[in-house]
Amino acid sequence: MSNANRQFCDEHITVKQQRIRFLANMLVSAYLIVILMATMFTMIKTPARFLWGVPVVLVSSLDLYFLTRSFLQKPKSIDTRFSTFIISLGATFGFSVWVMLLVPPQFEFANAEFIQQAGKLLSLFPYPIVVWSLFCLKDCLTVVPEAHSVVAHGPYKYSRHPLYMCYIVWAVANVMMFPSFLMFFAALGQIAFLYIRLRREERILLTSFPEYRSYYETVGLIGRIHV
Repeated sequence: MSNANRQFCDEHITVKQQRIRFLANMLVSAYLIVILMATMFTMIKTPARFLWGVPVVLVSSLDLYFLTRSFLQKPKSIDTRFSTFIISLGATFGFSVWVMLLVPPQFEFANAEFIQQAGKLLSLFPYPIVVWSLFCLKDCLTVVPEAHSVVAHGPYKYSRHPLYMCYIVWAVANVMMFPSFLMFFAALGQIAFLYIRLRREERILLTSFPEYRSYYETVGLIGRIHV
């Protein structure tokens, strides 16, 4: 076993690892609180956006709740390498959110309004799957890769990573809603970070739980599609 693998396969969670865990959770929790407050303010100020804001508030609240619960649990193993810490935060925060705040110049092209409206509809599609996935994950929801248990029910019967698949759909929807070079590259960056993050999570689960191998070989990222 390599030194890198030993770093996150030891069942004993060190004080340093716990501190990194705490920092990652606090940063993401603070981010989610900002999203919650901004969304609720927007809903009050612009009632027409109420239907858009409700799923955002619901998912952000569930994220906060389950992240707190998972932090109180002791994982069997954890990956707290610095590169994993940065990748996990990048995958969670989402480059696209920060690009939206910058308001970069958007592309001008035929049917732009239609594409933007289609992007808005696409952005709503993942919410039911995300809520379903969160209630299945419960205490297994984490920021950095941790091994708590193998979740193979609910949407996880059809995809090893339904949450990641939904995040990728959101990244594509953001490009459609806010078409610009900056948004395009931000979405690509987020998808790349998500992919690296899920691979590192799979590695730690394969090492920690022998039964995950069977699940890994049976269920793909989408159905039986293995990437």
